Amino acid sequence: MRALFCLGLAACSLPALAEEAAPAPAFSGAADVAYLKSTGSSEKETFKGRLEAKYVTGVWTHEGALEGINESTEITDPVTLETTNNRTKERYLAQAKTSRRFTARDYLFLKLQAETDKQSSYDYQAFAAVGYGRDVIKTDTMKLALEIGAGNRHNEGNGAGDTEDEAMGNAALNYEWKFRPGARFFEEAALETGEKSTVVRSRTGLEFDLTNVLKLAIAYEYKRDDGPADLEDTLTVVGLSYKF
Repeated sequence: MRALFCLGLAACSLPALAEEAAPAPAFSGAADVAYLKSTGSSEKETFKGRLEAKYVTGVWTHEGALEGINESTEITDPVTLETTNNRTKERYLAQAKTSRRFTARDYLFLKLQAETDKQSSYDYQAFAAVGYGRDVIKTDTMKLALEIGAGNRHNEGNGAGDTEDEAMGNAALNYEWKFRPGARFFEEAALETGEKSTVVRSRTGLEFDLTNVLKLAIAYEYKRDDGPADLEDTLTVVGLSYKF
């Protein structure tokens, strides 16, 4: 793992192949919140929060994201009137990526990710990967970036309390289309594959401006894990997004 980190830092330190004027540093981010409660014979509460930030300085870009999902169901027995509360979904995800451009469209990156998902094949997974990315489309209204890389993944708690490390490959797609002023469509997809399991995740959504900083966000999220848990999970989110 330490060697991989060193490799990533060395890769990102390669000299630029073309001299370009460095733009001024820019910081941006967003905080998304969604809450849903349903009542009846059972009560269900779902909370979804996401915080992401991006800092660009010259040829360097630093990105980070934190995400949490909690879903609980409260059921009352009609005979005994006893109430039980079950945590049906609990997931926490942290991501960080540093990239360095060596042309206007090409870059190298170091990516770190850690996830705890009570429904997945492992209680905890983390990986570090280095790779290459390219902006296939880069206009004022549309962007498409593709990435491919390789690294090492650490798995813990597969039901037997085992801990293991494995080589893994990863690929990602990020698409954005500003189809009219104040509205955009986005698609984010990622593939993380190793000997023990392959994880596919995607996030598809729409955002509409309500004010200069507040947006209405609608997203459909999908996760597939073909490991021992054989997980397939979907979530539809409607909430507010605060841009800063």
